[in-house]
Amino acid sequence: MGAYWFIHQKEGTRSETTVYGNKYVRDRIGKMHYIQMDTSGFSVTPGHVMMDVNDPLEESAHPVQTSESYIKKGCTLLVVKHLVSSIRHYRELYDQLLKKLEPIPVPYMVTPVVPAHLLRPELVRYFSRKGAPFLCVEVKGPEELRSVTWEWIVQAQSHKRIPLTIIVKDGENTSVDYTDLWDALSRQYGIIRLTDIQEDEWLTSQNLRDSGIYPNRGDFIYGGCADYNLYRQEEGSTFDEEDDFRYHNAVPDVTVVSGKVVQVNQTLIDYTPQSHVKVNVHKHFV
Repeated sequence: MGAYWFIHQKEGTRSETTVYGNKYVRDRIGKMHYIQMDTSGFSVTPGHVMMDVNDPLEESAHPVQTSESYIKKGCTLLVVKHLVSSIRHYRELYDQLLKKLEPIPVPYMVTPVVPAHLLRPELVRYFSRKGAPFLCVEVKGPEELRSVTWEWIVQAQSHKRIPLTIIVKDGENTSVDYTDLWDALSRQYGIIRLTDIQEDEWLTSQNLRDSGIYPNRGDFIYGGCADYNLYRQEEGSTFDEEDDFRYHNAVPDVTVVSGKVVQVNQTLIDYTPQSHVKVNVHKHFV
């Protein structure tokens, strides 16, 4: 979309953001003529970083169409869960998933989901080298979580500092407080972890920082990817009311990924395959 700037609401104040090509920039660079994009009548948010919690791409027979549904929600970076089911063949299965994801029209990351009984130091080291934002430990019972050799896992974390989190698949022990148990284990062994247990589709602001996804994505930050959404305001609403807008319950009218319009009025206009995004530094801005 070239070189332009626009006004939006941030932390209760009107802010200006400048875009050059596919990035947010602090100052005007290059020789292009910068124009103002008129955002009157719209609320503008950063692109949404989402995890495929409700509609997993790995299980989808049509990953392109499934990813389209996330873009229509304003997703500009999709974290795709990858279930690790084999100790011997996890590299091959990971490569197969990457091949399956090649055609999807949204930038994506892959985060492994490892059943607690399969968790090994070599898995932690491998997926951290592959740029996974974090690793999920799937838990089916409290004893399963306690039985992991956490000393070895923490040692494997030390090089890249990839954070861990848990996904609870325990439908029987409803009295177990897994959040408290996970907190206690993390303190006891010094586990590097996500601050929040990621249960929602939207990654929390703190988890974006913990994982290293921020500041490249998830906010209007200089040097970050120019990802944002435009929501048409209801008639009679004012710019100052933007902070009260309930984005979780709305769909954007326009979605822009890396400075390029990909969705207008809930219709995709660009099916260009997007790239596999990797994290270089975990917890760099924590």
